[in-house]
Parts: sequence; structure tokens; C-alpha cells
Amino acid sequence: MKNPLISVIITAYNRREFIRDAVNSIINSALPEDWYEIIVIKNYRDEYVDDIVKKTGGKSIITDIVSIGTKVALGIEVASGDVITFLEDDDAYLPSRLRNVRNMFEHVPSLIYYHNNVVAIDENGKVIHDKLIEETNIHNTVIAYNYEDKLNAFRRYGWGLGLRLSSMAVRRSFINKWVGIIKRFPDLVDVLIFLLALASDGTIYHDPRRLTYYRVSSTSASSARAVRDPLNRFNRAVKNAARHAVARHMFVTLAEKMGLRKYVRYDEATVIGGIYGDWGMQLSKAIVDLVMCGSTRCIGSAMFGLTYLISPWLAKRLVYLYYTRAFNAWGLRY
Repeated sequence: MKNPLISVIITAYNRREFIRDAVNSIINSALPEDWYEIIVIKNYRDEYVDDIVKKTGGKSIITDIVSIGTKVALGIEVASGDVITFLEDDDAYLPSRLRNVRNMFEHVPSLIYYHNNVVAIDENGKVIHDKLIEETNIHNTVIAYNYEDKLNAFRRYGWGLGLRLSSMAVRRSFINKWVGIIKRFPDLVDVLIFLLALASDGTIYHDPRRLTYYRVSSTSASSARAVRDPLNRFNRAVKNAARHAVARHMFVTLAEKMGLRKYVRYDEATVIGGIYGDWGMQLSKAIVDLVMCGSTRCIGSAMFGLTYLISPWLAKRLVYLYYTRAFNAWGLRY
């Protein structure tokens, strides 16, 4: 029976074009195969990926689950490693990442949360300059041993220490306690895990080295900014905003119960505003395109786009109220 130090959890849904690159980045790692296991959770079969997982003694789970939180929680529950790290299917590791993760967790027994910077790549795997990535990479080493140290680090660097799931690794003894909460989050799992690390005993560490390839592409589930067509970009932004609204409502509620509400400095609609703010100049074209089709969905989207142009605040608020009421109706309160 394999007894790895590190469990790597890969999550995917429908998207097939990048997952082989993700798996290859693990097996081509500087860390010997005996030190890790690969856990892949997806809703389709891929002969190449499934064969590698089997040969390396990993676990392949086929499920129709959409929620990223539920899939991450499922991976945690079946993981064997003392350390768990994550890899979204369109991202990849640099060869030295897993070895560095191992070294950190071995040399710092109190470490519960590790985070590293990323390199942006495009759909073809080419390294690119991405303004948002550069603004959110943190170029200092950050280590916090206790609660006060963590809050000081958080005050200085904010949520940048908790962005991008593929940059994170956690100790299993820490994350196991929170599986029940993680599985209920449809989004924002990365900042959720960081929040849980802030509120838990143990050390957090940010590594300024760029050890993860983060793909900026039109197929990204978390961002619409690389989608070229204005209509598709607008529809993706609406979908993302709805999912974010539910998760953010849950996130703020959880932060308040943990006594960290004062550090959550955005209102319930801020993330929606950020998404729409990027596309304000494109909405007029999207509306024209949408009105040309006759479906209820198109007409509704066009009306919403017009609402945004008249009152961005009202548009954000409508989305938030609709989806958080649905959230409450589902009984997902804490």
C-alpha cells in the first residue's frame, strides 16, 4: 500500500484540453513518485490520465458533481497524504514545486498552510504578462506563526495570500476539520481555505517563488476576461457573478461567525461589481446582439445589461438579492 507524503487533488468538469498537461506536470516533477499520489475528480473518462493515475497508485473518481467545493472536499476525504495540495485542470506545476512543498512541511512542523506565486500562461502554454496576476503576486516571503502574526500579514497583504487554488498546500490534519464547510461552497474555495487557516492554530507561509503555471484562457471557469466575443464574455460574467454572489454571502457569514467580519472589507456586491466593471464598455454591443435573438434568456440578459448601463448599483443588487434569497431558501445558513 502506497503511503505518500503529498496528495495532489486535480478537479475538472467537462473541460478536457488541458488536464493531460496538468498530470504531466506532476509526473515530471523533481519529487520521486513514491512521495506523492494523484487524485483526479472529473465527470469524464480520459484513457491517458486514468492510466497514469492507476500506474502511480492514485485514485480516479468519476462524478457529475459541478461544485468545486464539493469536489475538493471529496478529494480531501479520500486523500492518504499528510499534506494535500491542489491543481485545477487548466493549471500546471513547475518541476520544483512539489519538492519545495515537501521541504517546507517537513522543516516547519507547525505549518498548516502554504501558498506560492504563479506564472501566467496562455491557452498554448506560452508564458505571458498578465496585469492582474502581477498585481496579485506577493513578492515578499510571508510567515506567520500565531493569530496576531496572521492578522498583521492579512492587514498588509490582504486576500492576495489566499488566491488561486493551484498555489496552495495544506496539512491534512488541519483541513480535515473543515471538510463539512468546504463541500458547501460552490466557489471561492481558495479564499475560504485561507480564511480557515487564519482562524486555526498553526503557521501560514507564502513563498514568493513562481512555482505554478496559471492559465489565462477563454475556457477559465473563474474569469471571463480572456473571452474575446463580447456576447459570450457578458454571458460568462453574469454566470460567474451569480455563483460568486452565493459563495460570497456564505463567506461573509462564516467570517462573521469566526470573529473576522471586520477584516472582510467588501460589501455583498463588490465582487459582482468587479466583474461587471471590466465589461461596462462592451455591454452596449452585447445588448444589440442579444436583442437580435428571440429567446427569453436573451431578452432577459439584454434587459439586465440595460439595467447595468442605467444603474450599475441596481444591477449588482438585483443579482445579489436574487441569488442570496435562493441561498437562504436552500437552507444553507451557518
